[in-house]
Amino acid sequence: MYKPLILIVLLLGSSFAVLDVSSIGTDEEEQFEIEEEKPRQLAINYIPFKEVVTIWIDRVGYEGIDNIKKSYSLLSKDPKDFQIPDSLEAKILNETRIATIVYTNTEECAPGVIDATCIMINIRYGEVEGDGLKEKKKVAREIGNSVIDDINQALGTHVKYHSTVIDTAGGSSTEGPIINVVYTMYHLPAKMLFNIMILENIREEIRNAGGFFNSAKALSLDENSVFIFSMSPEKNRILYSLHISVTSWDTEIPINNFSPLDLFHEDKLNRSGLFAGGFYPMNSIVNVIVFSEEELQVLKANSSIIGSASNADELQKNGWYFISSTSEPSNGINKLDLRYLFGKTNSVDRQQLLLSIIPIVEDVTSNNAAEETNQGGGCLIATAAFGSEMAPQVQFLRELRDNTVLQTESGASFMTGFNQFYYSFSPYIADYERENPAFKETVKIALTPLLTSLTLLQYTDIDSESEMLGYGIGIILLNIGMYFIAPAVLVMKIRKLV
Repeated sequence: MYKPLILIVLLLGSSFAVLDVSSIGTDEEEQFEIEEEKPRQLAINYIPFKEVVTIWIDRVGYEGIDNIKKSYSLLSKDPKDFQIPDSLEAKILNETRIATIVYTNTEECAPGVIDATCIMINIRYGEVEGDGLKEKKKVAREIGNSVIDDINQALGTHVKYHSTVIDTAGGSSTEGPIINVVYTMYHLPAKMLFNIMILENIREEIRNAGGFFNSAKALSLDENSVFIFSMSPEKNRILYSLHISVTSWDTEIPINNFSPLDLFHEDKLNRSGLFAGGFYPMNSIVNVIVFSEEELQVLKANSSIIGSASNADELQKNGWYFISSTSEPSNGINKLDLRYLFGKTNSVDRQQLLLSIIPIVEDVTSNNAAEETNQGGGCLIATAAFGSEMAPQVQFLRELRDNTVLQTESGASFMTGFNQFYYSFSPYIADYERENPAFKETVKIALTPLLTSLTLLQYTDIDSESEMLGYGIGIILLNIGMYFIAPAVLVMKIRKLV
């Protein structure tokens, strides 16, 4: 059970990295470099406190059963948010061999530990002096002992040395083996540990601001909840993470019509009040992770797609930002990772988080195409080329159709005729894209001029039928020129040279 603790800490670190706005060009120097005629981006405010809700659905190897982990996490790189003394932070940072410090009531936090609360000081095996295993364990324990009294005082704990364990799997493929120096005390439920943190460590402003803090407190009341507080040293600071989670086994949930809040039995999720007085788009996240033997895709979502986290104006939208689908060839496990940001909003409800996640199927039948046509359509070719209906390019095509073309009678008539023609052949092209990666890349390149030309419609005001006809015919002629006339002229010139 103790190995997943390292994975949880790494997951929290990756969530914080996604939320980190330090790489986004919104500081004063970059703002002064923006040309005057361009609209100025809305400045992103920054505080080090973050909040994350995570849904982890594992359906690998379990026929009809899901292993579900739901959690709330409070994170910060400011020791004052968790009332950690500067002296303790300095001591941990100065001891560069420490990888992480984990305080938890997880069952069997280490081999031989039963029904106890643990503090584990995890030390990088390769950085510990000593010729043999026995000597390395001795040095590791000395490192742990050098900080454990300060940790006890800061967290109000009374742990004593239990054992030193070698974790050969390590925290990650890059760090290698880890030596876990384990300290234990009597077992306390998550509810009590969280309440102790509230009284002793969590800053009053965070407590009073509510948000995910209130949700975490409610989840800690579950008798199966697990408490984890971790300290992960970086170069010049420490990432502090408080994590309340519940793991359960349940019948396979219908992710084809799924909202993360369903698993918490909540209709609404509020952000911390700390973010109400400014623009903090990157300080709250809803993270959905699905592991499956099938390759999955998001068919549709009830919220916007955020195309770029480097554009502050784009981040004003509330919606899904980080969307990836990866496959591990060695074990055939597919991972779908979705992350929702709040933008300028202070809450999100069940309907806004609604997702439709389906397997990627190899055959698209004519019946599917007909159904798409009746429902307003989906761009099968672009979806297959860019991998998901939630890809920014596909979302752009859909928004252009719904918000521009279909707003006029002539545009609606055009789409009716176009759909009849398009769906007569697009399922077969989409099929072949999935079967042939080279063809898929070719189609992606071929679509680029079309997408570029259609962006011109974003800069026009279409208020009448005549304007729709004029701009529409202009775009059609432009694409005929790019796809047919220009290549024909080029071929003729080449033939003359030959």
